Amino acid sequence: MTPALVDTHVHLYADAYDADRDAVVARARAAGVAQMILPAVDLASVDDVLALCDRHVGVFGMAGLHPTYLGDAPEEAAERIGPLLQDRHIIAVGETGLDYYWSREHEERQRASLAAHARLAAAHRLPLSLHNRDKKDSDDASRDLVAILREVKAEAGDALTGVFHCFGGPTWLAHEVLDLGFFVGLGGTLTFKNAGVPDAIADVPLDRIVLETDGPYLAPTPHRGSRNEPAYVALVAQTLARVRGLTVGEVAEATTANARRLFGLPDS
Repeated sequence: MTPALVDTHVHLYADAYDADRDAVVARARAAGVAQMILPAVDLASVDDVLALCDRHVGVFGMAGLHPTYLGDAPEEAAERIGPLLQDRHIIAVGETGLDYYWSREHEERQRASLAAHARLAAAHRLPLSLHNRDKKDSDDASRDLVAILREVKAEAGDALTGVFHCFGGPTWLAHEVLDLGFFVGLGGTLTFKNAGVPDAIADVPLDRIVLETDGPYLAPTPHRGSRNEPAYVALVAQTLARVRGLTVGEVAEATTANARRLFGLPDS
């Protein structure tokens, strides 16, 4: 029997699941997904996350402000994240980070928000879930993100940890992630033929990898282009097993142990 899986990053509250959300959860259970972690993107989504944590066993949440939502967020939004971290369902801070892909109009605010989230995570000893996206042939966001984390790490030490979700490089970034004591989160892009993710994680040991879907986005092959859902984390595990020359059971056992250690999840 294959060990249980953990989807460490799925937007289960998204509108894409409104018609069949309970069925999505049931399919995840049938696929061996024992636990799911839901990142927030803004203040309203934190309420949605908490409602789903109350509704479903094995569902846990994060509180945070996604960088692409900051332009519409009130100036005091970041100050309202701290109190939300007291809720028993909140086990991480996020999703936060930097996104220079769509626009750099709010990049100063993005950097300030990331630093504030990182300090909150360290103060509450909760892991940080990081979004990181650049335009093609640029690594400005990656370099700024690492610089900010290093600054906070210098203050907080081992109290700051977390995961670079939807990791895809650039190649040099994996070494920085490991040096910071962070994990890499692998999802559907690992299965994409020309995305280069296997090369980007070539030097990342298995004990620093967690699995995710980022559903409803970035569905893995053979579902690419359709709605993603947490059951598909099993396809990510299968691909990682093939890339590493391991059994699916070995990948599931290791990545689930990693997720439970990083996020402080119960064993079942």
